[in-house]
Amino acid sequence: MNILVSIILALTLIQASSLHAKSHLAPLRIATENYPPYEMLSPVDGLKGFDYELLIEIYKLLDNEISIEFLPWKRALAYTQLGEVVGILTCAYRKEREEFILYSDPISSFVNGFYVRSDFSGPKPILLEDVKGQKVGSIAAYESFKALQAIGIEPEPAQDTTTAIKMLSKQRFDYLYVNQQSTDFEIKQLGLRGKFKFYPISKQDFYFCFSKQYEGVEHRAEDFNKALHILKKNGTYERIHSKYR
Repeated sequence: MNILVSIILALTLIQASSLHAKSHLAPLRIATENYPPYEMLSPVDGLKGFDYELLIEIYKLLDNEISIEFLPWKRALAYTQLGEVVGILTCAYRKEREEFILYSDPISSFVNGFYVRSDFSGPKPILLEDVKGQKVGSIAAYESFKALQAIGIEPEPAQDTTTAIKMLSKQRFDYLYVNQQSTDFEIKQLGLRGKFKFYPISKQDFYFCFSKQYEGVEHRAEDFNKALHILKKNGTYERIHSKYR
């Protein structure tokens, strides 16, 4: 009887060890979408996105192999609901997502505000309404454009971020209402750093969104947040972000 119990115990331990080894060897699947400069499918000057780089450093610290897959947003969300991936990089908070998503601590942010030329001496906006009566521009397809229209401002439309920056530089308008992170990155690529000032208006945090269906997700999220805190404290976080400004 004792021999039989010993054999069963030994087989159980071997099976558990085998499962642990497979779990350790299998890269953790992570879904993302192309969203410069947070995550970029095609690197720019070797840069793959500040959230992308941060994720690499976090899991390097945790000694976990990861596989980051660029997917359409709806598919990434579906995989997260099903537990096919650890989670999504990067996503915003939505109340309805709490059913299947466990949010990390904030990993980055999305700031909207006004750019002006560095030599411009007009009013300094604090609220969106502060630019009423001024020459304002924004990108036609973006929510920022609609936000201006919603308060009675008809902004000069720009096709994309690059065009908008050039229009501001050429004094087509005096205030450009756009996202700071993507615009700062584009300003750097155009070699125009120092040519503009920025006035923030609104801010939204971004997170790593863990799938609640993924095994051990609470423990994984806890470890993730601890590693994130370490990288912020030791300067790695700021070093990564400084490359994109």
